[in-house]
Amino acid sequence: MGVNLAMAAPRFLRLILLAFLAMLCAIAPAAYAQEAAQAAKFAPGSICHTSDKAGTTYDSLLADGSRWTCEGAEFDWEAERHFIRHDLTKPAAGAQPPRFAEFDRNEYEKLTVIAIEADGTQSSVSYGFADTQLGSSSLKSIVEFPQSATPPVAIVMVVDKSWWPETLVAAELVAEPSVKAKAGYIHLLAALLCGLFLAPIIFDLGYFRALRQSFPLFHAAFCLMAAIQTAAVSGLLPLIMPISYSAELIVTYFTLDLMILATILFAYKFIEQEFMTRRHKVIMLCAAAGVLVNGAVLTFFPEPFGLWIDRIYFGALCTLLAGYFYVLFSARAAGSRMAPYLILGFAPLTAIVIFQALTVFFVDPVNITEVTFDETWAQNLALLFEVVATALAVADRFISIRRERDRALDAARAMEALTEHDDLTGLLNRRALQSRFDALVEDGFTVMAIIDIDRFKAINDIHGHPVGDAVLRYTGDTLRGGADRNLVAFRIGGEEFLLMLRGKDAAKRAEARRRAISSRTLAEIEGLDSPVTASMGLLDFELLAEQQDVDFGALYSRADQLLYEAKCAGRNRTCSDTVEMFEAEAAAGRSAA
Repeated sequence: MGVNLAMAAPRFLRLILLAFLAMLCAIAPAAYAQEAAQAAKFAPGSICHTSDKAGTTYDSLLADGSRWTCEGAEFDWEAERHFIRHDLTKPAAGAQPPRFAEFDRNEYEKLTVIAIEADGTQSSVSYGFADTQLGSSSLKSIVEFPQSATPPVAIVMVVDKSWWPETLVAAELVAEPSVKAKAGYIHLLAALLCGLFLAPIIFDLGYFRALRQSFPLFHAAFCLMAAIQTAAVSGLLPLIMPISYSAELIVTYFTLDLMILATILFAYKFIEQEFMTRRHKVIMLCAAAGVLVNGAVLTFFPEPFGLWIDRIYFGALCTLLAGYFYVLFSARAAGSRMAPYLILGFAPLTAIVIFQALTVFFVDPVNITEVTFDETWAQNLALLFEVVATALAVADRFISIRRERDRALDAARAMEALTEHDDLTGLLNRRALQSRFDALVEDGFTVMAIIDIDRFKAINDIHGHPVGDAVLRYTGDTLRGGADRNLVAFRIGGEEFLLMLRGKDAAKRAEARRRAISSRTLAEIEGLDSPVTASMGLLDFELLAEQQDVDFGALYSRADQLLYEAKCAGRNRTCSDTVEMFEAEAAAGRSAA
């Protein structure tokens, strides 16, 4: 009896185990059937959502179909966890099963993507905000679905601590992402645009150095902000440097304001001042200050403004831009050549701002999914257009200013030529001699000759001043260097002339010109009863110029003294001296003293 009970015990345990396994086999299909039954509550192709506290699972919410909303995108924004279910039981004909979701980029703590297969099998993958891939711009995010054995019949996205869960309702489920996981062609195009925006800065710095006006610096600031703005909105910035999402948003928003600020200040300094009234300048400065304050306050202190922040921002910005364009059109009407460049260049970006403003004002701020316009690449192309237009304007203005300066320089040179030339003879005057003497000496002009027409007063008294003027003109023409680059002639005053010469035969050439005065005046002037003669004092100071700085006053006095000696010796002759004789006489004078 005891033996039979001992043998029966193992059999009893086996029976219990078999019964338990049979019960499990019966329960599992029932669970799958329940899942299928609950899933049947969702219409094919529907997008349903619900919200609950942290830690709530999808399976726990699946049993209660009344918890799910399949219309609109109204959420309990105070809830910590949100569920968004995309039904895939009715795919489009020939469409590949989706493997990615693309949606508007907004910050969250965690995003879990659950792929549900037809038999109820679930597979999931979780992402932190920093793990999600950037889309075609900084406004878009991309996540990949978990791998599943068969195409999923539903995708459930569970997002924790997100202010914008409705963006997942509007998510686009695709078989292939719009851009590659790292740097795709979109980012390469953005990098190319950034390079184009930065290129004009080099020319702006060159213009500033040449013109010493501030408008090229404001244009350079605009180009720099345009490059940063494009890198930020195109998703290039997070790829090239580590940056938090909050910092990325600040860069994206505030660089736009700084860019508009630079545009206004550029126009303020760029438009011709004769077309800018005092009122226009005040409007421009107020617009610049308003753009800076509007952008800084709403970028760094957005909390007090809540959902109305976009309406406040765009309302203020459009008002300020209206003042800006009022000044531009007024300057254009007054005849400004530069204003049309600015109007045309800023028009595309302004059109985008106005479109955004209209969208903001005519869309319910609570229902953001109605705003479908992505202005990223429209803005990038508008910035490219503005950079090109304003760069052409800066080049045009640079050319205009250079032409004005060249004309002013030519006029100044002409005035200088008038002040340094003798009206009667056309020779350089005493002022020109004093200003150019040192340079002439450095160039080797070390022979000075002073020539004075003999008895010139008698010529004026006998023949009259017109004949005297003619004598002076022909004398100047005779003494003029002409093709001789080793001679420069000056009229010192009255009938006195001075020659600066260089070369070994300088004294002979000076003497030849002195003698030519008589033959030239006699041949050209009628009524002269006797030849016109001239006396000359010539000083060669080459050795003195090689040893020390020369004193024009001392040399001129010595040459004038030699001229006086020629006059006293009977006129119509030359008295000459060299630096050795000059120094010897000076030394003798000091010894006698």
